[in-house]
Amino acid sequence: MKKSLIALSSVLVFSVAVGAAPLNDYIAPTAVYAAQYQINNSMETITAEGYGPMPSGMPAGAAKVLARRAAVVDAQRNLLESVKGVAIDSETTVENFMLKDDIIHSKVNGIITGARVISEEAQDGVYKVTMAVPVYGVGSIADVAITAVVGDKAPVPVPAPSVDYVPGTGVSISGNYSGLVINVRDKGLVRTFCPAIYDTNGRAIYGVYNVDKKYAIDYGVVGYAKGPEGWGKVSAGTSRAGIKPLVIEAVGVRERTVNKCDVVISVEDADRILAENQRSHFLDKYAVMFEI
Repeated sequence: MKKSLIALSSVLVFSVAVGAAPLNDYIAPTAVYAAQYQINNSMETITAEGYGPMPSGMPAGAAKVLARRAAVVDAQRNLLESVKGVAIDSETTVENFMLKDDIIHSKVNGIITGARVISEEAQDGVYKVTMAVPVYGVGSIADVAITAVVGDKAPVPVPAPSVDYVPGTGVSISGNYSGLVINVRDKGLVRTFCPAIYDTNGRAIYGVYNVDKKYAIDYGVVGYAKGPEGWGKVSAGTSRAGIKPLVIEAVGVRERTVNKCDVVISVEDADRILAENQRSHFLDKYAVMFEI
């Protein structure tokens, strides 16, 4: 039977529950962004379909009940397979963590068991259900993944720029940027719960360890803008990066990893970001977008 797995459907670009408030020390770039981002985050799910044949030779009502039960089990199995392949960071996937940790295995199975039925129908002797689990928020895949990586560690400050950094010709540190946008289009970047930014010397600029755990679970470490619609929101100032982002071109994505989830930028651009952050504080507000 036909089965469809839709992993990490990009409603916004990587995602919170409606009504969940940002952390007290986070200031959204615009009011429009704050409302839109929360709504879109609430819609981001991993979904899967399941099918159950209606048994013959029994009353229609009983056959429908049994077929629906089989369809739910099928959808849950498909959801689990889809979730297993989701990248937690550049080195591993949900499945790797499940194999290593019985607690994580139990939590993921609990999320799948509690998956929500978002549509169902009976047609041509087959019952079909579509089920979904949340990507972000309490009790989500992000909750399990980020907790597994970060534990109870408090966020650490982003680094300072190099002590000898001097802005290049035509570059000024204005202190007026609302966020950071890194263009990683056509470079094969894989979305993940724990992305990072490195420079070409391997220096870590920004990542999950710099973000408050609750914020990362609810909103993600970065936002992802995919395709013309997502890029248009960035240009319109309604993305996480706000109305006046600093735009940087990525050199590439991190190599020699299982998942190409990390962004690589030049040393000069890294220092510029860190110097600008000392004035604009956009990394402290986690106002970072990747255009993919």
